[in-house]
Amino acid sequence: MFKKYLGLFNLVLMRPVLFFTKLPSGNWKEEPVLFCGVVAWVIAFFVSCVVFINQMLPIGLTIWVEVTGWKLVLVAPVAVVLSFMFFIMVYAVMGMVLTGLLLGLFYVLGWLLHFGGRMMGGLSDYTLSLKASFYSSAAALILIIPVLTVIFSKQGLVDFTNFKIGYNIVYSLFVVYLYGLMAIASRKIQGIERWEAFVAALLPAAVLVLFGIVMSVAILGKLQNWVI
Repeated sequence: MFKKYLGLFNLVLMRPVLFFTKLPSGNWKEEPVLFCGVVAWVIAFFVSCVVFINQMLPIGLTIWVEVTGWKLVLVAPVAVVLSFMFFIMVYAVMGMVLTGLLLGLFYVLGWLLHFGGRMMGGLSDYTLSLKASFYSSAAALILIIPVLTVIFSKQGLVDFTNFKIGYNIVYSLFVVYLYGLMAIASRKIQGIERWEAFVAALLPAAVLVLFGIVMSVAILGKLQNWVI
């Protein structure tokens, strides 16, 4: 299974023209949705690691410093088990939240891609646009980069202003790359001209830009205490 999804990630991100030309057959509610879910759980894993390192590890290190001698032998196994349980709980919550978020987002983007293609004269069924959108979620893996930089920000190596700038840069790259993927997908599944495909992909791209603005202005600031 690992090789299967690794191969899909490689095709979608590195060879999108070939991938969308030979878009896998099957129901859009099955493999494409599962693929998007895998993307969400991969991102959730890194988010959980950052939460563990920034929140749980300092508490654990305090216990290690205060406990010495034979007491350490008794406390160590309990601390390891509790730490593991904490990580699993955080991972489960993050996984479910991000899965719901990504599935909802790329479902909407898929419909927008379909409407955009139809306005440009495309005739394909909406299910192909939904499949293409869910597979395009692979581009969201780039968002792992700002997640990992939270570790450096928490250690004082990166201030919040620079973190926010870095996040906006990475998110912009995500939007641009996803825009390109959806334009390629629209051209291949709708059978429209290249310029028409790029126009069709403007609808989902516009939604992503608005989502990014809301995230940067209204939400990111509220996470400052957690980030630094």
